[in-house]
Amino acid sequence: MKSDNIILNLNLSDLSVQPGALHIDNKFILIDNFDDMGNEENTKGLSFANYPMKLSFTIAILILSGGIRVKINLEDFEARAGDAITVFKGNIGEFCSLLPDTRMAVIAFSDEFFNVVKHINTALSIQQHIYANPVLHLDRGFLDEALDVYKRMKSKLAETDNLFREGALHGYTQVLMYNAYNYFTKMKNNVEDSAEYNRNQEIYKRFMQAVQKNYMKERSITFYADVLCISPKYLSQVIKNVTGRLAGEWITDYVILEAKALLKSNKYTVQEVCDMLNFANQSFFGKYFKRKTGMSPKAYMKS
Repeated sequence: MKSDNIILNLNLSDLSVQPGALHIDNKFILIDNFDDMGNEENTKGLSFANYPMKLSFTIAILILSGGIRVKINLEDFEARAGDAITVFKGNIGEFCSLLPDTRMAVIAFSDEFFNVVKHINTALSIQQHIYANPVLHLDRGFLDEALDVYKRMKSKLAETDNLFREGALHGYTQVLMYNAYNYFTKMKNNVEDSAEYNRNQEIYKRFMQAVQKNYMKERSITFYADVLCISPKYLSQVIKNVTGRLAGEWITDYVILEAKALLKSNKYTVQEVCDMLNFANQSFFGKYFKRKTGMSPKAYMKS
Protein backbone atom coordinates (compact mmCIF):
# COMPACT_ATOMS: atom_id res chain seq x y z
CA MET A 1 0.00 0.00 0.00
CA LYS A 2 1.24 3.47 -0.82
CA SER A 3 2.66 5.06 2.32
CA ASP A 4 3.04 8.75 1.53
CA ASN A 5 0.28 11.32 2.05
CA ILE A 6 -1.73 8.77 4.04
CA ILE A 7 -3.19 11.00 6.72
CA LEU A 8 -5.61 13.61 5.47
CA ASN A 9 -3.90 16.94 4.89
CA LEU A 10 -5.42 20.36 5.42
CA ASN A 11 -4.11 22.60 2.64
CA LEU A 12 -4.29 26.34 2.14
CA SER A 13 -6.64 25.73 -0.78
CA ASP A 14 -9.10 24.22 1.72
CA LEU A 15 -9.04 27.47 3.71
CA SER A 16 -9.40 29.69 0.66
CA VAL A 17 -13.02 28.53 0.19
CA GLN A 18 -14.00 29.66 3.70
CA PRO A 19 -16.53 32.53 3.81
CA GLY A 20 -14.76 35.88 3.53
CA ALA A 21 -11.32 34.38 2.87
CA LEU A 22 -8.80 36.62 1.09
CA HIS A 23 -5.69 35.02 -0.37
CA ILE A 24 -2.81 35.21 -2.80
CA ASP A 25 -2.35 32.07 -4.87
CA ASN A 26 -3.13 29.89 -1.85
CA LYS A 27 0.19 30.96 -0.31
CA PHE A 28 -1.15 33.54 2.14
CA ILE A 29 -4.69 33.65 3.53
CA LEU A 30 -6.59 35.95 5.90
CA ILE A 31 -10.01 35.04 7.30
CA ASP A 32 -12.09 36.73 9.98
CA ASN A 33 -15.70 37.10 11.02
CA PHE A 34 -15.54 40.68 12.28
CA ASP A 35 -18.44 41.72 10.04
CA ASP A 36 -20.69 38.82 10.98
CA MET A 37 -22.10 40.13 14.26
CA GLY A 38 -25.38 38.39 14.90
CA ASN A 39 -24.90 36.04 11.96
CA GLU A 40 -24.30 32.70 13.61
CA GLU A 41 -24.18 30.82 10.32
CA ASN A 42 -21.14 32.77 9.16
CA THR A 43 -19.50 32.23 12.51
CA LYS A 44 -20.02 28.51 12.07
CA GLY A 45 -18.37 28.89 8.68
CA LEU A 46 -15.05 29.20 10.47
CA SER A 47 -15.35 25.71 11.88
CA PHE A 48 -12.65 24.12 9.71
CA ALA A 49 -12.03 20.37 9.97
CA ASN A 50 -13.74 18.52 12.82
CA TYR A 51 -11.43 15.52 12.52
CA PRO A 52 -7.63 15.22 12.76
CA MET A 53 -5.86 16.87 9.83
CA LYS A 54 -2.16 17.39 9.25
CA LEU A 55 -1.45 21.04 8.41
CA SER A 56 0.58 21.76 5.28
CA PHE A 57 1.02 25.38 6.41
CA THR A 58 1.48 27.51 9.52
CA ILE A 59 -1.61 29.11 11.06
CA ALA A 60 -2.13 31.73 13.76
CA ILE A 61 -5.56 32.54 15.19
CA LEU A 62 -6.26 35.65 17.27
CA ILE A 63 -9.33 35.37 19.52
CA LEU A 64 -11.03 38.73 20.10
CA SER A 65 -14.15 37.46 21.91
CA GLY A 66 -15.82 34.20 22.81
CA GLY A 67 -13.57 31.21 22.47
CA ILE A 68 -12.63 28.11 20.51
CA ARG A 69 -11.91 24.53 21.48
CA VAL A 70 -9.37 22.64 19.42
CA LYS A 71 -7.10 19.63 19.53
CA ILE A 72 -3.47 20.15 18.59
CA ASN A 73 -1.45 16.99 18.14
CA LEU A 74 -4.49 15.25 19.67
CA GLU A 75 -4.27 17.25 22.92
CA ASP A 76 -7.25 19.37 24.01
CA PHE A 77 -6.91 23.16 24.20
CA GLU A 78 -9.32 26.03 24.75
CA ALA A 79 -8.54 29.61 23.72
CA ARG A 80 -10.49 32.61 25.01
CA ALA A 81 -10.56 36.33 24.29
CA GLY A 82 -7.05 37.73 24.18
CA ASP A 83 -5.48 34.39 23.33
CA ALA A 84 -3.55 33.34 20.25
CA ILE A 85 -3.40 29.83 18.82
CA THR A 86 -0.37 28.93 16.71
CA VAL A 87 0.04 25.63 14.89
CA PHE A 88 3.09 24.93 12.77
CA LYS A 89 3.25 23.08 9.48
CA GLY A 90 3.35 19.32 9.97
CA ASN A 91 1.39 19.32 13.21
CA ILE A 92 -2.05 17.74 13.57
CA GLY A 93 -5.01 19.99 14.26
CA GLU A 94 -8.68 19.34 14.88
CA PHE A 95 -11.50 21.84 15.35
CA CYS A 96 -13.89 20.95 18.18
CA SER A 97 -16.30 23.82 18.81
CA LEU A 98 -16.83 27.58 19.00
CA LEU A 99 -18.24 29.38 22.01
CA PRO A 100 -21.11 31.83 21.42
CA ASP A 101 -20.24 35.26 19.94
CA THR A 102 -16.74 34.20 18.98
CA ARG A 103 -14.83 36.73 16.89
CA MET A 104 -11.42 35.79 15.56
CA ALA A 105 -8.85 36.48 12.88
CA VAL A 106 -6.92 33.79 11.03
CA ILE A 107 -3.53 34.20 9.35
CA ALA A 108 -2.24 31.21 7.38
CA PHE A 109 0.79 31.04 5.13
CA SER A 110 3.04 28.60 3.34
CA ASP A 111 6.80 28.24 3.69
CA GLU A 112 7.03 29.63 0.17
CA PHE A 113 5.40 32.88 1.23
CA PHE A 114 7.35 33.44 4.42
CA ASN A 115 10.47 31.62 5.49
CA VAL A 116 12.65 32.67 8.41
CA VAL A 117 16.18 33.42 7.22
CA LYS A 118 17.42 35.78 9.93
CA HIS A 119 17.52 35.36 13.70
CA ILE A 120 17.04 31.63 13.23
CA ASN A 121 18.00 30.95 16.84
CA THR A 122 15.21 33.19 18.10
CA ALA A 123 12.73 31.68 15.66
CA LEU A 124 13.56 28.15 16.78
CA SER A 125 13.42 29.11 20.43
CA ILE A 126 9.93 30.51 19.88
CA GLN A 127 8.97 27.40 17.94
CA GLN A 128 10.01 25.16 20.82
CA HIS A 129 8.00 27.27 23.26
CA ILE A 130 4.90 27.30 21.06
CA TYR A 131 5.15 23.57 20.37
CA ALA A 132 4.65 23.01 24.09
CA ASN A 133 2.28 26.00 24.52
CA PRO A 134 0.22 26.44 21.32
CA VAL A 135 -2.33 28.63 23.13
CA LEU A 136 -0.88 31.77 24.68
CA HIS A 137 -2.51 34.77 26.32
CA LEU A 138 -1.17 38.01 24.84
CA ASP A 139 -0.86 41.31 26.63
CA ARG A 140 -3.25 43.97 25.38
CA GLY A 141 -0.61 46.15 23.75
CA PHE A 142 0.82 43.35 21.63
CA LEU A 143 -2.64 42.06 20.69
CA ASP A 144 -3.82 45.52 19.62
CA GLU A 145 -0.72 46.04 17.47
CA ALA A 146 -1.08 42.59 15.92
CA LEU A 147 -4.72 43.31 15.13
CA ASP A 148 -3.78 46.65 13.58
CA VAL A 149 -1.22 44.94 11.32
CA TYR A 150 -3.81 42.28 10.45
CA LYS A 151 -6.32 44.94 9.34
CA ARG A 152 -3.64 46.64 7.21
CA MET A 153 -2.80 43.31 5.59
CA LYS A 154 -6.48 42.65 4.94
CA SER A 155 -6.90 46.06 3.31
CA LYS A 156 -3.82 45.50 1.14
CA LEU A 157 -4.87 41.98 0.20
CA ALA A 158 -8.19 43.33 -1.09
CA GLU A 159 -6.34 45.54 -3.61
CA THR A 160 -6.48 42.98 -6.39
CA ASP A 161 -5.38 45.54 -8.98
CA ASN A 162 -2.19 46.35 -7.05
CA LEU A 163 0.77 44.73 -8.82
CA PHE A 164 2.91 45.12 -5.70
CA ARG A 165 0.50 43.90 -3.04
CA GLU A 166 2.41 40.65 -2.46
CA GLY A 167 5.57 42.60 -1.70
CA ALA A 168 3.65 44.87 0.65
CA LEU A 169 2.17 41.82 2.39
CA HIS A 170 5.65 40.37 2.82
CA GLY A 171 6.56 43.62 4.57
CA TYR A 172 3.54 43.54 6.87
CA THR A 173 4.17 39.86 7.65
CA GLN A 174 7.75 40.64 8.62
CA VAL A 175 6.56 43.46 10.88
CA LEU A 176 4.19 41.02 12.58
CA MET A 177 6.89 38.35 12.86
CA TYR A 178 9.57 40.66 14.24
CA ASN A 179 7.11 42.11 16.73
CA ALA A 180 6.46 38.53 17.83
CA TYR A 181 10.21 37.90 18.11
CA ASN A 182 10.58 40.95 20.34
CA TYR A 183 7.55 40.02 22.43
CA PHE A 184 8.65 36.44 23.02
CA THR A 185 12.27 37.39 23.61
CA LYS A 186 11.24 39.79 26.38
CA MET A 187 8.77 37.29 27.76
CA LYS A 188 11.38 34.54 27.98
CA ASN A 189 14.15 36.97 28.95
CA ASN A 190 16.49 35.44 26.39
CA VAL A 191 20.15 36.27 26.44
CA GLU A 192 22.43 36.80 23.48
CA ASP A 193 23.21 33.47 21.84
CA SER A 194 26.70 32.09 21.35
CA ALA A 195 28.12 30.60 18.14
CA GLU A 196 27.86 27.14 19.70
CA TYR A 197 24.20 27.73 20.51
CA ASN A 198 23.57 28.80 16.92
CA ARG A 199 25.25 25.62 15.68
CA ASN A 200 23.10 23.51 17.96
CA GLN A 201 19.94 25.28 16.84
CA GLU A 202 20.83 24.62 13.20
CA ILE A 203 21.27 20.91 13.97
CA TYR A 204 17.92 20.92 15.76
CA LYS A 205 16.24 22.58 12.78
CA ARG A 206 17.70 20.09 10.31
CA PHE A 207 16.85 17.18 12.59
CA MET A 208 13.19 18.23 12.86
CA GLN A 209 12.98 18.70 9.09
CA ALA A 210 14.40 15.22 8.57
CA VAL A 211 11.99 13.71 11.10
CA GLN A 212 8.97 15.36 9.50
CA LYS A 213 10.06 14.01 6.13
CA ASN A 214 10.99 10.45 7.13
CA TYR A 215 9.25 9.43 10.37
CA MET A 216 6.73 7.17 8.63
CA LYS A 217 9.59 4.96 7.47
CA GLU A 218 12.51 5.63 9.81
CA ARG A 219 12.56 5.58 13.62
CA SER A 220 16.27 5.06 14.22
CA ILE A 221 18.41 7.83 15.69
CA THR A 222 21.30 6.43 13.66
CA PHE A 223 19.39 7.11 10.44
CA TYR A 224 18.89 10.78 11.33
CA ALA A 225 22.46 11.16 12.54
CA ASP A 226 23.64 9.83 9.17
CA VAL A 227 21.40 12.33 7.36
CA LEU A 228 23.01 15.15 9.37
CA CYS A 229 26.51 13.64 9.00
CA ILE A 230 27.12 13.54 12.76
CA SER A 231 27.34 10.73 15.30
CA PRO A 232 24.18 9.42 17.02
CA LYS A 233 25.66 10.31 20.41
CA TYR A 234 26.36 13.91 19.37
CA LEU A 235 22.90 14.27 17.83
CA SER A 236 21.31 13.04 21.03
CA GLN A 237 23.36 15.46 23.14
CA VAL A 238 22.49 18.44 20.95
CA ILE A 239 18.76 17.73 20.84
CA LYS A 240 18.72 17.20 24.61
CA ASN A 241 20.56 20.50 25.20
CA VAL A 242 18.35 22.52 22.84
CA THR A 243 14.92 21.08 23.66
CA GLY A 244 15.29 19.33 26.99
CA ARG A 245 13.99 16.15 25.34
CA LEU A 246 15.69 13.16 23.79
CA ALA A 247 15.92 12.86 20.00
CA GLY A 248 14.10 9.53 20.22
CA GLU A 249 11.18 11.21 22.00
CA TRP A 250 10.70 13.63 19.11
CA ILE A 251 10.71 10.77 16.61
CA THR A 252 8.27 8.77 18.73
CA ASP A 253 5.96 11.78 19.08
CA TYR A 254 5.53 12.01 15.33
CA VAL A 255 5.01 8.26 14.89
CA ILE A 256 2.45 8.03 17.70
CA LEU A 257 0.57 11.16 16.59
CA GLU A 258 0.31 9.76 13.07
CA ALA A 259 -0.80 6.38 14.41
CA LYS A 260 -3.44 7.97 16.65
CA ALA A 261 -4.82 10.12 13.84
CA LEU A 262 -4.98 7.18 11.44
CA LEU A 263 -6.63 4.92 14.01
CA LYS A 264 -9.18 7.59 15.02
CA SER A 265 -10.06 8.30 11.38
CA ASN A 266 -11.85 4.92 11.27
CA LYS A 267 -10.67 4.56 7.69
CA TYR A 268 -8.01 1.92 8.25
CA THR A 269 -7.55 -1.37 10.08
CA VAL A 270 -4.77 -1.81 12.63
CA GLN A 271 -2.87 -3.90 10.08
CA GLU A 272 -3.15 -1.14 7.48
CA VAL A 273 -1.86 1.45 9.94
CA CYS A 274 0.96 -0.92 10.84
CA ASP A 275 1.91 -1.18 7.16
CA MET A 276 1.61 2.56 6.58
CA LEU A 277 4.04 3.27 9.42
CA ASN A 278 6.52 0.64 8.24
CA PHE A 279 6.37 -1.67 11.25
CA ALA A 280 7.59 -5.23 10.73
CA ASN A 281 4.31 -6.77 11.89
CA GLN A 282 1.12 -5.98 13.76
CA SER A 283 2.41 -7.53 16.99
CA PHE A 284 5.46 -5.26 17.07
CA PHE A 285 3.32 -2.23 16.23
CA GLY A 286 0.86 -3.12 18.99
CA LYS A 287 3.61 -3.41 21.59
CA TYR A 288 5.23 -0.14 20.44
CA PHE A 289 1.90 1.73 20.55
CA LYS A 290 0.87 0.30 23.95
CA ARG A 291 4.27 1.08 25.48
CA LYS A 292 3.88 4.73 24.47
CA THR A 293 0.14 5.23 25.10
CA GLY A 294 -0.84 2.64 27.70
CA MET A 295 -3.42 0.95 25.46
CA SER A 296 -3.52 -1.27 22.42
CA PRO A 297 -4.31 0.15 18.95
CA LYS A 298 -7.71 -1.58 18.94
CA ALA A 299 -8.56 -0.23 22.39
CA TYR A 300 -7.52 3.26 21.28
CA MET A 301 -9.79 3.04 18.22
CA LYS A 302 -12.74 2.33 20.51
CA SER A 303 -11.85 4.94 23.16
